[in-house]
Amino acid sequence: MTAAAPPAGRPRPRQPPVSWGGRLRLSLAAVAAAALTLWSARAVGFSAHELLTNLDKIGRLLDDSFPPDWSFWPRLVAPFVETLQIAVIGTVAGSLIALPLAVLAARPVSPARPVYYAGRNLMNVLRTMPDLFWAMLFASAVGFGPFAGALALTVFTVAVVSKLLSESIEAIDLGLLEAVRASGGGWWETVRFSVLPQVLPQYVSYALYAFEINVRASTVLGLVGAGGIGMVLNTQRTTFEYSRVTLIVLVIFAIVLVIEQVSEAARRRLV
Repeated sequence: MTAAAPPAGRPRPRQPPVSWGGRLRLSLAAVAAAALTLWSARAVGFSAHELLTNLDKIGRLLDDSFPPDWSFWPRLVAPFVETLQIAVIGTVAGSLIALPLAVLAARPVSPARPVYYAGRNLMNVLRTMPDLFWAMLFASAVGFGPFAGALALTVFTVAVVSKLLSESIEAIDLGLLEAVRASGGGWWETVRFSVLPQVLPQYVSYALYAFEINVRASTVLGLVGAGGIGMVLNTQRTTFEYSRVTLIVLVIFAIVLVIEQVSEAARRRLV
């Protein structure tokens, strides 16, 4: 179906003219963006000439990486299972901790203003630190291995799920909340009968979303000694076994893709 043409004789809507002040601001913003880009490129040593002169090295790397070493596959099964286990533990533990934190940090149901601000500040601190920081911290505290990775992903999941869930709680229908309070319900009854039923689908959806992220993150955390397939990947990389690195990357891609598709389908049914 084609779009209807405007009636004859009716003038087309015109864009409002841009003032000189607006043009000046746009020009200054463009100049500032260009200057920032050039300054950053110089600082990091970005050079198209350097890239072109090293194409032969890139070609040798690709030649060493393909075909993948499929004979190495049996030795990857256990590390991949461990990676999934790290992601599962981190997601479940983190989601359980995130639920009460989100309730306490949501304005409509927080029991007191100091509790609300304390919960908000805690969530901000947890979100500020990247998962690699937590992995290195816990690896130093409990030693290298999957336990450190699970602890790091637990903290990361708390940060993600609590933030998303607290925003969902603040957007709930306050009428049901007031009805429970008017009938004599206390704080716990208000949370149990008016808040949780409204946000439970979103809560499960956020937990599934966190699991998607954690599967990818657990692979990266292994590079700093937090267990899983990442440790195997780092070992093969440092020993220049690039055909095995290619195999690991391909399998990671396939597994993450399947998990994302299943999780996305489940989240669409929930929300």
